[in-house]
Amino acid sequence: METTTSAFDIPVNYILGRCTFGNWDDDDEEAETTLSVLNVSYVVKERIGPWWKGACFRRIKHKVVLRDASMHMKSGQITAILGGSGSGKTSLLDCIASRANGTVSGKVYYNNMECTKDIAQTFTSYVMQADRLLPNLTVRETLRYSAQLRLPGNASKFDIEEKVSKVIIEMGLKNVADSRIGGSIIRGISGGEKRRVTVAIQLLQNPKILLLDEPTSGLDSFTARSLISSLADLAHNSKKIVLLTIHQPRSEIFKLFDQVALLSRGQMVYFGPADKMVPYFSELGYQCPTYTNPSDYFVDLASVDRRDNGRQEESSERVKELATSYSNSTMHKDVVYQIIEDTMKPTTGRQLFTQKITYYRPQKSGFFRTLYTLLGRMTMNVFRDRTSYLSRIFMLSLFVPFICVFLGHLGRNQTSVQDRIGLLYQSSQVPPYVAALNAAGLFPPLRDLYYRECSDGLYSPTTFLLAYVMHIMPFTIVSSGIFSSVVYWVTGLQPLTEKFIHFSSLIFFLNFFGEIMCVLVMGAFMNPVLATSTSGLILSASGLMASGFLRNLDKMIPIFQWIAWGNIFKYAGEILAANEFHDLDLSCGKNGTFCFPNGDTFLKLVYPEAVDNLTRNFWAVGGFTTATFICVIVVFKLRGIPNLS
Repeated sequence: METTTSAFDIPVNYILGRCTFGNWDDDDEEAETTLSVLNVSYVVKERIGPWWKGACFRRIKHKVVLRDASMHMKSGQITAILGGSGSGKTSLLDCIASRANGTVSGKVYYNNMECTKDIAQTFTSYVMQADRLLPNLTVRETLRYSAQLRLPGNASKFDIEEKVSKVIIEMGLKNVADSRIGGSIIRGISGGEKRRVTVAIQLLQNPKILLLDEPTSGLDSFTARSLISSLADLAHNSKKIVLLTIHQPRSEIFKLFDQVALLSRGQMVYFGPADKMVPYFSELGYQCPTYTNPSDYFVDLASVDRRDNGRQEESSERVKELATSYSNSTMHKDVVYQIIEDTMKPTTGRQLFTQKITYYRPQKSGFFRTLYTLLGRMTMNVFRDRTSYLSRIFMLSLFVPFICVFLGHLGRNQTSVQDRIGLLYQSSQVPPYVAALNAAGLFPPLRDLYYRECSDGLYSPTTFLLAYVMHIMPFTIVSSGIFSSVVYWVTGLQPLTEKFIHFSSLIFFLNFFGEIMCVLVMGAFMNPVLATSTSGLILSASGLMASGFLRNLDKMIPIFQWIAWGNIFKYAGEILAANEFHDLDLSCGKNGTFCFPNGDTFLKLVYPEAVDNLTRNFWAVGGFTTATFICVIVVFKLRGIPNLS
């Protein structure tokens, strides 16, 4: 039976004997920042397999990610959390930053006060593993926009520029300050420099604690050492607590750490000074070979080998032995004693500290300033990329030559009825589909940046989505206007100004609806390809079933007729048909066959109430568009912040 020592097993008399009940020294507490993790355990729910294979109906399993993890850190120290994949490194950071999604037990203390989400957002900055940066902005512009979001609303332009210049120098970005970030297509700064930009963004608020998840991931050895060296200097010179996760650092990087924590399967197998790690394991009988990197050796030692059953059983027993040895060690007990001793100080000091939180907490940027900043950043990013803004304006117009050449100029004979039906069907289907394609290509980088900044508590989903709507509105108006003007007048639809306004207004609504629909799907699915396919399927199926251009709604089965009432294309189809066929004179042939003498005859047969319901249908189209936007906000709120690491 495995036995471990927790904080609750420590003799009370021993703790009381070590506690000092003197007066709370405010100056000392302000001079030194402490971060303590006491017996933190973390349990998450999981279903095996994807949802489309029936995982939604399977029994939920509970997985223990962390078990009784304890750490104690002080300002001026850089601490590394080592461990193999799945050891719980990122989960431990999430618990410290109050971003865990599962069930967390144990305590996290900041300056001996229990760390809540509010305190964590005030004094802690979290650098995620993946860089979420807009490719078309420069380093300075990226930091400037981030500063406008993070600094108080009363911060002047001078204060913002001063803060930006400071972090640029602090992170060694002076030589690339005016270079573009770059992306997969546009070449920009290097991967190491992008990491420094991500760290610099979090330093804008001057946090007391800096958490970094795998900051060296994807970097070459020289760049990784340079980055860790900068973080070590930041910790030592600025008196910050720097806590980072790292897989297996080089020996040169390992020497830069003040403290090291080694995790295995969610359990702590070592926490203490980096220079005492080798002697500790040597006493347990695991001597690090000469000329071997200690981090490589001990991470491998604390990992489970799953190549075969024999090795897995042997390595699992070794990991249990290491975890038990550490939990019963003096080193672990001293850490727990220190945390309990500090947190049992008089409550007067805690109350003073609680009052100071309000004073030190950075005021958030105001709603209108945040909205203006997001809108300006989105606009600058798209206009820096010629392909992006040209596709937004002219992609819809690319269908115009095809439509005009295919149909030509519509006449007033009987065959023109079918041609008009085809033209109106294409006019109702092309704008939303093209808008969905635009959203699928341009929205994901903005969404990922939103996830990072929303997790930092900078703004809400409503603010972000409202800024996005304001950003796409001018492009939607221009592209819809070009498409409507050319299609309407070249193909020879009824040459009346009022009818053209109706036509172009509906094209705008459908164009806007298509983009919002795709954004809605991308709020539910992270994969842009899946989101694009799903959006296209929804739009195509809706147009086929509800527009009435391909098949009369009255001839469809009852369930489809009911579904059509909740579909925007039913009302759009009636608007287009009434707008074009009402008061349209048609010529009949001389062969005596049935003909439509005018467009109203056709409307009575196919859309009998379309003319009378024109105003109602416009209100319905506007209502569907507004309701879809509200659904987008709800989906983003319910979806929460996914794990982007």
